[in-house]
Amino acid sequence: MVSKTFTKSGKTQENQGSPALNPDQERAVRAAPDKPLLIVAGAGTGKTATLTSRVAFLIKEGVPPASICAITFTNKAAREMEERIVSSFKFLASSEDEPPKTKNYPLKTRPFIGTFHAFGARILRRHAALLGRTPGFVIFDDHDSFSLVKKILKDMDRRKESPAIILGKISALKNTPSGDQKAKLDAEAPLVQSVFARYEAGLEEQNAFDFDDLLAKVVLLFHKAPAVLDRYRAQFTHILIDEYQDLNDLQYEFTRLLVGDRASISVVGDAEQTIYGWRGSNIEIFLRFPDDWAEAHMVTLDQNYRSTRHILRAASGVIQNNVYDTKVQRATGLWTENAEGKKVVAHEALGEDAEAEWIAEQIGYRLQGTGYRKNADTEPGSPGLEAISSTAILYRTNAQSRALEQALLRRRIPYRVYGGLKFYERREIKDIVAALRYSLNPKDQLAQERLEKNFSKRMFRTLADAFANHPDPSPLARIDLFLKTAGYFEYMERNMTNPRERRENIEELVHFAAGYKDIAEFLGEIALLQSTDNLNANGRRIRAEAPGQTPQEEHAVSLMTIHLAKGLEFDRVFVAGVVEGVLPHARSMGSVDEVQEERRLMYVAMTRARKELYLSFYELPSRFLGEVPEDTLEFQSETGTDRKSLDYDGEEYEERYISLD
Repeated sequence: MVSKTFTKSGKTQENQGSPALNPDQERAVRAAPDKPLLIVAGAGTGKTATLTSRVAFLIKEGVPPASICAITFTNKAAREMEERIVSSFKFLASSEDEPPKTKNYPLKTRPFIGTFHAFGARILRRHAALLGRTPGFVIFDDHDSFSLVKKILKDMDRRKESPAIILGKISALKNTPSGDQKAKLDAEAPLVQSVFARYEAGLEEQNAFDFDDLLAKVVLLFHKAPAVLDRYRAQFTHILIDEYQDLNDLQYEFTRLLVGDRASISVVGDAEQTIYGWRGSNIEIFLRFPDDWAEAHMVTLDQNYRSTRHILRAASGVIQNNVYDTKVQRATGLWTENAEGKKVVAHEALGEDAEAEWIAEQIGYRLQGTGYRKNADTEPGSPGLEAISSTAILYRTNAQSRALEQALLRRRIPYRVYGGLKFYERREIKDIVAALRYSLNPKDQLAQERLEKNFSKRMFRTLADAFANHPDPSPLARIDLFLKTAGYFEYMERNMTNPRERRENIEELVHFAAGYKDIAEFLGEIALLQSTDNLNANGRRIRAEAPGQTPQEEHAVSLMTIHLAKGLEFDRVFVAGVVEGVLPHARSMGSVDEVQEERRLMYVAMTRARKELYLSFYELPSRFLGEVPEDTLEFQSETGTDRKSLDYDGEEYEERYISLD
């Protein structure tokens, strides 16, 4: 399906938001305060400016600031909203033409602005005694919860069970609506039921809540103590929710309880950016807003202030292939007054490593002639630093960072991995590298110490014997020997969080190792890459700013998963691995809904770009590439194929993918 992006006349707006609202934003801001409002805000359409302006409008209309609750999904978004709102209130407080009805607001009261979980934590602090805790309770993070489940399994003499899997089931139970939780728990295996009961008792014994409790226990509290719920309903008469499309069923239940019979709720969201279904977000909550809230008023924001016309048309061409049954108008027809800009580049590489080399080469090419290498250390404002700081490489899974990191390191292009460790710093990779080092050099005491510490001296001796008696010295064979002898995948299930993601990282290391016959050469390559990691573009060692800090350069290419990129924007974006089986992911081809979420993920990745967008692939191109309008695309190939190679329908993709598998 080919999309069209039109330009319209209207007010301009700065990229970071401006007091001058366009007509649609103005309608959203000034909608009736006591009626339900849905703001459908497409990518880059200024939703934060609109939402914060609505808060200021409510206060100007006489709503007490302390009666307003604005909920976001990230602390970063909450801080940004608060800064803008405070700035707006200062403006209102000093206005001589039309002073606000609420006086002295900047000095005395403020609305609540924060995440669901921050709001829940505040409520729990005040009413902890009703749930068997004191106000000084601690909040367990994922590792704390993992350790508690692991201890419970040990006490039950069930050491072979996976704490990660059971903890995932516990989390799913806690995020189930309260009315369905008992039935869901009863349907679980007896082991899960028993661990769940002991886990809850363990939290109470340690005067703790886990992260899921910050919402789950508040919903329980509201049902258990109606007087507490009435108190918060009376306090917060106007509720605003950002990223409404990301609500899960429990967050929806919390929202309905807090709002009650009132209709003073304003929400902002975009169905095309629902990308967290894997962790429980329910797109139907967003799509059924008009059915849930009688007389709902809907405003669509479709003027994009971020991207060029080519990028918008390309992204719209992809997302319009998603189909929903909804009364909500979708923001698929984004338009902009920005320049037409460069066409989107679709580049076919010979393989994963060749793709990474091409991306690094493109970034390096754009730095040539900017003074980057000459001025990187001495002139922070040099054009090259600005260019590198506004460049991002996005990918579907963390394992993809390996090839990209290595290609950047070879060119001494500084980079930063967001939301996770660099590839060779990840625990499972360091374990395997330690085993390879000992296999090559039995006098390597550091490698021996790591293996003995992470496993046991008995297992270490077993590994040492296996290495000594194994005739094949190739890195691939030695990795396979280590994984099997140590039962490493089972070990991960018992001892580590995110075992599935860690398995993908190991598979990526195996893929890389397959290109080497000599273990010394393979380890040497890794050592050189890690050493280069602390060098800047001039080959100088990067020093930490303070003892204990990790050396980093302020100006660097940003590497992150597409999920983490949501809400961010960059001048140039490279989306790596736009490959069938990667994006869409092989695990997400089981249903139409899963494929549609993957398409939304592709859309989010594309709409992060302001000026330049590059989509790279190898082997079997993603079906989404065939949905990009041809007149927005510049096709490049290292294999000699042409643009027509992207034109396949879903069934042909499935057949080709299965045949490769």
